[in-house]
Amino acid sequence: MKIFFILSFLFVMNAKAQNGQYELKGSLGINVSTKNNIEFSLKWSEKEGLVSGSYTDNFYTNSAAVKGVSGDLGRIFIVTLPEEAKGVRTISFLGPDLKGMKGSALIPISVVLRDETGKPVSASTIEANLIGQSEKRVAQKQEEAICQEGFGELAGYCGVYTGMFSEEVDTNKKCNLLAFSATRLVLDENGELGLILGETSAIISNPVHRIGRIITNPDSERIDVLSRDCRALPGTTFSGDDCKRINLSGTFSKIRNIKHFSGDYLIINEKTNESCRYNLSMDQVI
Repeated sequence: MKIFFILSFLFVMNAKAQNGQYELKGSLGINVSTKNNIEFSLKWSEKEGLVSGSYTDNFYTNSAAVKGVSGDLGRIFIVTLPEEAKGVRTISFLGPDLKGMKGSALIPISVVLRDETGKPVSASTIEANLIGQSEKRVAQKQEEAICQEGFGELAGYCGVYTGMFSEEVDTNKKCNLLAFSATRLVLDENGELGLILGETSAIISNPVHRIGRIITNPDSERIDVLSRDCRALPGTTFSGDDCKRINLSGTFSKIRNIKHFSGDYLIINEKTNESCRYNLSMDQVI
């Protein structure tokens, strides 16, 4: 079965840019065995608020993937090691907004190392050297077009949407999606739709509802996507063996130059006919 990647990531979408738009270099501390600094290099690109890149150091790994998000309040990077090394599986970096920075500068970075279960192993604040993007690369990025081919009237609408997510029907209290904060609707660059449940900081293992794919070259901004899931569905207590029909219907639009989605999300248990329905009114944030 096809796996729905959004942030793994990330996130899935907008990760076609070449690595090297930015580079962060510094030290995670001292290797107690060799007494040498644990030197790292993190290279990444950004597109539409999503981060994709690579990471290396001289202690934990020679190569690991980097995923994350960027915004006005800063950058979050998640490095996932191929396997747990020295008790560490992920390394999180939290940095400031770059504001079009070019050249190089020392910037403060918060670093958290976590084990296989997500439990923090250590946390610290370091200064790292940031090497910014070149003017040439900025121009290349601006020229790139995403979410155009095959999107028809939905060209340019892919991204992450947040806003109102309210429950309207739950016939037998089988759904509890409102227990997750910051639920996001995502339309990725492959035309796949999904709901990500939980805060952005949980980027590595967010529960996801895979809704399905839009039709090729739709002639309307209205969608009606239906799929079927016969496994356990996060945020519900339906039997994992029962098949559930999930349906997202609604309309994408542009209001005061802000892209918006308004519609309904429906889950129906085919065996018991129990159902849940949620209303969405969300603006594009990435």
